[in-house]
Amino acid sequence: RGDAFGRLTRAALELAKDYAERFNQNSPINLLFAGLYGLGKSHLSYAICKALRAKGHIAVFVSVPKILTVIKSTYQRDSRFSEAELMNVLSNVDLLAMDDIGAERARREDDGETWATEKLFEIIDGRSGRHTIYTTNLTSDDLAKRIGQRNFSRMMMNTKPFKFEGMDYRISNKRF
Repeated sequence: RGDAFGRLTRAALELAKDYAERFNQNSPINLLFAGLYGLGKSHLSYAICKALRAKGHIAVFVSVPKILTVIKSTYQRDSRFSEAELMNVLSNVDLLAMDDIGAERARREDDGETWATEKLFEIIDGRSGRHTIYTTNLTSDDLAKRIGQRNFSRMMMNTKPFKFEGMDYRISNKRF
């Protein structure tokens, strides 16, 4: 795994600890954890949420594809809550960790927009002035293409990116 990976891992852990310790609702800072799968991006994001919940904050960790599935479920007649209620919750929690942004599948409309990119815009725009953590397996160029330049621009406002590098910890040393 090497010394460089160890330094990177320690730096990511320190960033996560510092973020949770210095969390201040009046000074929102976003994080973007980027890199290949299996490097700990989601794990650290969830750990930050857990630490903040222990301090009494409302912190939600959810995958972007799951958010979109839940939004779609609100369109059912027997839904327990409306899309507006869900969007209100996503906009107002103290911290929202959006895992795997860019992993959602979307069919392009004639104007190049998708239902998914429209919903992402609503969420990202609604999070303006609130803490948000994003994780992605995509590069910045690929993410901007996938979620749209408008979403990417808003997402990067007041956002500190951190790039994870290394090998997938889930499959390292598991040869068969």
